[in-house]
Amino acid sequence: MRCPACRTLAIETDAACGQCGFSLEAADRAFGIAPALRRPIADMTGVLGAFSLRRAAHVIAEVERRFPQLSIAAVLMDVPAQAPLLPYAFWLFNRGSLSSAVDKGGANHLVMLIIDTSTDRAITMVGYGLEPFMQETHLQSCLQAAEQPLRRRRYAQAIESFARELDRQLVELCRLVPKQFGLVDEAQWLNAGAAGEDALGMAENLY
Repeated sequence: MRCPACRTLAIETDAACGQCGFSLEAADRAFGIAPALRRPIADMTGVLGAFSLRRAAHVIAEVERRFPQLSIAAVLMDVPAQAPLLPYAFWLFNRGSLSSAVDKGGANHLVMLIIDTSTDRAITMVGYGLEPFMQETHLQSCLQAAEQPLRRRRYAQAIESFARELDRQLVELCRLVPKQFGLVDEAQWLNAGAAGEDALGMAENLY
């Protein structure tokens, strides 16, 4: 992982970044008390209507059904103007009550999308359990899918586009990872996927 403040390589168990001193405790002092967020969508600004919220939540539920280890949270809020977006997102990821107490370290498979409705910026973050599989390029593709509706302030559509691209990226990863490690041949993997087996779970057994 990298420090969310200075992007220096860091170790999960480090109490603070050795380069810049960033830590969750320092973020607590800077940002205050984190809001209690709820999945799948925390609309802190009330910009989504009831129908749009249900529709976007349905798309998220479909992705989680296909990948049952996954948890997705979309957060719409006005990020404080003085808060750097990446450190703030990291703090909210860890302090926003989106994961249970047992979902720590490699057991955390949360994907969080934050949309800053005051600037229409978006950022995404994943738990440590997904980091071996999902690289920054995969996450960037998901954000790019949400870019056009976000520019038009169609926030529900942005969430839906993000979730669908996340689904597409995960399907592709589930095809590639077993082949890269010689776990099974392609025909066996595709047959297993067609039978509805838990693809992401099989890939995780490599680690």
